[in-house]
Amino acid sequence: MLQFESKIILNEKLKGNSWHMVIETSQISLKAKPGQFIMVRITENNDPLFRRPFSIFKQFKIGQNSWGLEIVYKIVGRGTKLMSKLRSGDKLDIIGPLGHGFEWDKDKKTHILIGGGTGIVSLFMLGEEISKESKKSDINLNIFIGANNKDSVILEEEFNKLNARVGVSTDDGSYGYHGLVTDMLVDTFEKGEISTNCTIYGSGPEPMLKKLAHICKKYNIEGQVSIERHMMCGFGACLSCVCKIDPLRISKKRDLNSSYIHIVPGNNFGYALVCKDGPVFNIEEVIFDD
Repeated sequence: MLQFESKIILNEKLKGNSWHMVIETSQISLKAKPGQFIMVRITENNDPLFRRPFSIFKQFKIGQNSWGLEIVYKIVGRGTKLMSKLRSGDKLDIIGPLGHGFEWDKDKKTHILIGGGTGIVSLFMLGEEISKESKKSDINLNIFIGANNKDSVILEEEFNKLNARVGVSTDDGSYGYHGLVTDMLVDTFEKGEISTNCTIYGSGPEPMLKKLAHICKKYNIEGQVSIERHMMCGFGACLSCVCKIDPLRISKKRDLNSSYIHIVPGNNFGYALVCKDGPVFNIEEVIFDD
């Protein structure tokens, strides 16, 4: 975890209330891994009081010896509204890279990235890694982008640059597949267009991830999901970003002694910190409440 005052290179509107920012921060950028995030203090004073978490979209080479990172964010409140007013040359105080990111197995031949809304942002660096590997092997990459309508579809052009099959769905049918992005995924399985012998990586609204968990269970597919929570610190101090987990399943692949996971005595569930144990979890580890 590093902390730097970093210069904004670009802050531009993508479409609707979605924005794209490029930040010069070589040390953080070069250490970033797919699925990690940063915590940003938006103003020089303490208003807003708490930092805001943002998924790292991708790394960006600025010059011969300088690197930056890119984020894509949506204006959802006062903090992001203030952030959209920042311009090139303004400074941000950034902590990162933070969290446990995605991990992928090169022995698996079929990989699926599925994102809803701005959740697709956290999947791009993973897509870049798999895409590069697919150019020299028989790995195939499939990307599913979900949005409410045509005007809210973001980053399709960026994902189309990867060596991947890209599909887009909209809830209202104004662009691409008409329906939920998870329904589009199931349709491709049922039609035999993509093998269920695959790994799925998901990010988006919790109802989407819950449905994705059912799909993975039905088809016996391994999956990883990036969980979103409100955060105040980003490094395990405030304990505000808990996620309910299955203690039997989470203990299979994690060292609980070095985690922030707390198992509730006498119950069949526990809690993990999204900022430290996540934001990426194996999909079977997470308990999605009704």
